[in-house]
Amino acid sequence: MTTCLIGLGGNLGNMPQTIVGALQSLSRSPGVRVERWSSLFQTTPVGSAAGSEFTNAAAQLETTLSARELLSCLLAVETEFGRERSIEWGPRTLDLDLLFFGNNVINEPPVLHVPHSGCWYRRFVLDPLFELVPDFVHPEKHQTIAELRARLLARPFRVDVLDLAGSIDPVLRAMQATLPESELRAIRQPDEVRHDDHGLLVRLDSGPLPPWALPLKSRVGWLDVSARMGDRQQKLINILRSVGL
Repeated sequence: MTTCLIGLGGNLGNMPQTIVGALQSLSRSPGVRVERWSSLFQTTPVGSAAGSEFTNAAAQLETTLSARELLSCLLAVETEFGRERSIEWGPRTLDLDLLFFGNNVINEPPVLHVPHSGCWYRRFVLDPLFELVPDFVHPEKHQTIAELRARLLARPFRVDVLDLAGSIDPVLRAMQATLPESELRAIRQPDEVRHDDHGLLVRLDSGPLPPWALPLKSRVGWLDVSARMGDRQQKLINILRSVGL
């Protein structure tokens, strides 16, 4: 048996009823046993078209399935509860994310990446996980759930944006005015890189990294969203909303 952690959420319909129903459906799936689950958390929506407030939770499963088989099972339960994917970051009846599959690191793009790529900086994921498994160690970040969550609680919350093109300053100024609990800064040269690893270090734009920036990829706070769709300002807004600002 492999111990797995999943995230549950949505904002359409009776979410407490949907989450209980989804856990019951999972418990009836061959090779899956639902061990325990967190409280329900009300969270701010992330994304310009996300709709109203979300309800989120986490659950611990035991399974004899492979990671791909478990993912297929989660997708089937989503479909059972009416999940549609017509709008990215849109409203949803049910979201089931495979967050951790034991201590395994699995990268099979575009279908499967475990641990879930966003779980370490999203409060709506970490808060339920903190209730369930605060001492679980992220196999890539090498910090516990409690430590990852604690990183997000500092105020002002620091975000350094790698800006090799030198064009992000107007975006940061506009965002700083509306998010006073954040500290936003662009970095373009090696002497601008801070030696500690607090907050986030975000890469928005694709392209080769200069040699001095390559070691930054090993930092806990490194977040590369260069491959995601959307403009840079909306990407940053989504990140900061996920952090809990």
